[in-house]
Amino acid sequence: MSIFRNLFQKKHNDKSLQSALLQMQGKFKNFMSILESNNKVLKLISDLEEKSQGDYLFDINYLKKSVNEIKLDSTDIIDNLVMLGGNQYLPLKEINNGIFNLLDDILSRKTRIIRDDYCKSFNLIGNSDIPGFGGKNARMGELTSKLNLPVPEGFAISAWAYKSFIDKHDLSTKISDKIKQVDIKNFGDLKKVSQEVEELILNSPLPEDLSDNIMQFYNELTSGRQDYFVSIRSSALGEDTELSFAGQYASFLGVSENELLDSYKKVLASKFSPNAIYYYLSHNLDESELAMSVGCVKMINARISGVIYTHDPVKPDDNCMVVNSIYGLGQYLVDGTVTPDIVRISRKDNSIISTDINPKTSRLVMKQDGVLNHENIPKAEQDLISITENELAILIDFAVKIEKHYGEPQDIEWVIDKHGQPFILQTRPLRLIKASPRKQMPDISGFQLLASGGTTVCPGGGYGKVKHIKSSADLDKVSQGDVVIARNPFPGLVTVLGKINALIAVIGSVASHLATIAREYRIPAVVGMKEAGAIEEGTTITVDAGTCRVYRGNLDELVEAIQPEFDFFDGDPLFNVLKKLLRNLSPLNLIHPLNDDFIIANCKTIHDITRFAHQKSMDEMFKGADMIKKDDWVGIRLKSSIPIHVEIIYIDKELSAMPKKRVIKPEQIDCLPMKAFWDGVIQEGWPKPPPIKTKGFVSVVANAKAKQPKGEFGKKFGKKSFAVLSKEFMILSLKMGYHFITYEAMCSDVISKNYIKMQFKEGGASVDRRIRRIKLITKVLEYFGFDNSTKGDFLDTSVSYESKESILEKLRILGRLTMLTKQLDMAMSNDSIADFYTQDILRKLKQ
Repeated sequence: MSIFRNLFQKKHNDKSLQSALLQMQGKFKNFMSILESNNKVLKLISDLEEKSQGDYLFDINYLKKSVNEIKLDSTDIIDNLVMLGGNQYLPLKEINNGIFNLLDDILSRKTRIIRDDYCKSFNLIGNSDIPGFGGKNARMGELTSKLNLPVPEGFAISAWAYKSFIDKHDLSTKISDKIKQVDIKNFGDLKKVSQEVEELILNSPLPEDLSDNIMQFYNELTSGRQDYFVSIRSSALGEDTELSFAGQYASFLGVSENELLDSYKKVLASKFSPNAIYYYLSHNLDESELAMSVGCVKMINARISGVIYTHDPVKPDDNCMVVNSIYGLGQYLVDGTVTPDIVRISRKDNSIISTDINPKTSRLVMKQDGVLNHENIPKAEQDLISITENELAILIDFAVKIEKHYGEPQDIEWVIDKHGQPFILQTRPLRLIKASPRKQMPDISGFQLLASGGTTVCPGGGYGKVKHIKSSADLDKVSQGDVVIARNPFPGLVTVLGKINALIAVIGSVASHLATIAREYRIPAVVGMKEAGAIEEGTTITVDAGTCRVYRGNLDELVEAIQPEFDFFDGDPLFNVLKKLLRNLSPLNLIHPLNDDFIIANCKTIHDITRFAHQKSMDEMFKGADMIKKDDWVGIRLKSSIPIHVEIIYIDKELSAMPKKRVIKPEQIDCLPMKAFWDGVIQEGWPKPPPIKTKGFVSVVANAKAKQPKGEFGKKFGKKSFAVLSKEFMILSLKMGYHFITYEAMCSDVISKNYIKMQFKEGGASVDRRIRRIKLITKVLEYFGFDNSTKGDFLDTSVSYESKESILEKLRILGRLTMLTKQLDMAMSNDSIADFYTQDILRKLKQ
């Protein structure tokens, strides 16, 4: 570095020296920026790793924000390294960009819509077709083609068909423009925009080739039968992935030939219902990320229907499956109209653990003409269990096969027709939550209990004023911090989940779509609490969702005690996204800077890039040091009782502020790390040579001289030491005879910035003696909390994230240890002697 040459020139003038100092300060600014950004990146990665342990809440927005901040800082690191060391480091940019392109792919739910057939039969698609047909349709095909499970006949209409329709009428831009203006906190605004978008879709004709293809597949499916009806349901790209979208899109049951194309467009339009718009905007999604595939499925006129959870979603440690069952079609179950029978099945032996039979007063059935009919259930049947043990056994067998195939817990919808034939309607990943109170529970004996009962949907606690909600028309009256009590958990309630503190449904079950969404939003929620309907509007209440109890008043101490620490298991999609991110962020492959593989090409992760850049930035700061001749003059000389020639450069001072005589004493050192280190050096004092035999000393010198090229022995022995200092930062390079030590330290009031790094190499003795000294130093530093990495006679040690006081104390210890181990390699003739010195030095440093 020419800057070093200018600073160390013997002949100089103040102008040239000032210019060189300014350049050096610029380089130092680059260097400090690298250190600052490096610390920020490592802290962000550490925070992500902490979240991956399952002890803290996070959402997709947190992941996006963290990755973006890491990208900004890693880019800053590379830019500053290039300015510090030149274009040789430019290849790091390409590696960095490649890693973040991969991270963006992991984070993005935006799937490129690939050209495909407009329609395909279920038996011709599977999991590999998710990009074109959505998860719901693809899994239907997988169940029948790979697992040979009973699935209703049908076909899927692709996302490419959706794109062709949208593109034909240039609807994407028009829709996006309208949605950008919506206020998601205002249900009236959501409803207005929703109606405008739905009108755009419903008033636009389908492309002729698309409508012809849909009708062709329908006719092949029905074989011209007039009594054949289908259900038309969504299978949006992104649905049932990291986010469930449960119940946010429309389905149409009992659809005839004449209604088919209109029903298809209505499903497309339901992508822009008030509920759906709120849902994807509140998850920071864009409309264009969610292309719509649609399923056309043979209608099964169910005797009973329900949902199987292959684990209890709220109590996964119970090791059981949960079967929900009602009479008739499943619509009344998933929209919360009916509270189902609930059967808990042991996962160990498939035995029934418990049965909870609920009154079932009505059911939804399909008449012969395809019309859906609300039907009252005879009183004699209302309190009977809706499902037989034999039917349970068949469904459990199906569920076990499905979970094994997908390798994670499943949420499975099923029906059994009037002939006893079971069918699987869909399966999707099941979100599991395990929660436990953080603090000791308060005494609740004095609390007034207003209501109890029902089933926990999502644990936790919340308080606020009661708002009774009967329908979507009431949603505008909900304010921030309210507790909503609804008759049933209808899907429209999703639009207020972002501002309420708790949710209670008088009827309904954990199998409803809204229950799935409530768990996703982490809203304390209870369903089936009949007594809650009698609580007066405006009453301030506290909900304990875990025990299904409601108390009068604002009970802060109870809410604080029962706030859960959610534990999301490996099967959770969002948790898996985090793990994929960390695989590209966290592993460290570049460890030892002296290894041959410590090169740019081997940077595989962001941690590798930061490690490489940190090491190389330090190397660049010292690159000019070897060009200094022993008689060169340097800015300021340290005058001390210790006979080490140390030259000092103050990076944070103007030339005019430096002492005119270019000499300072130890008490004048204006650098916290250097002052602490040198205090330790002076405390220990200049050591006497270790007791070794004359013959041994001669052999040591001979060994050292033999290692050096001809004419270099005296030069290397005589080289000076120097320090680059600021108020809180130090780089100190010490030439201690035959060995070299580099210290780097930051000492500030900000713990996350503080660290010490030391590199120790070479010596005058034979290799075996030098290695023994390295082992001695390593053991001593381990005792004081340093992390060490060694290779032969090279030691790389560090400590970080400690208080200012701790850093200063460790620097004093390093100063003392530097003196205590000077020339000690000469005495390390065997392991016993090395052990003796190790214990002796530890004893002294502990005093």
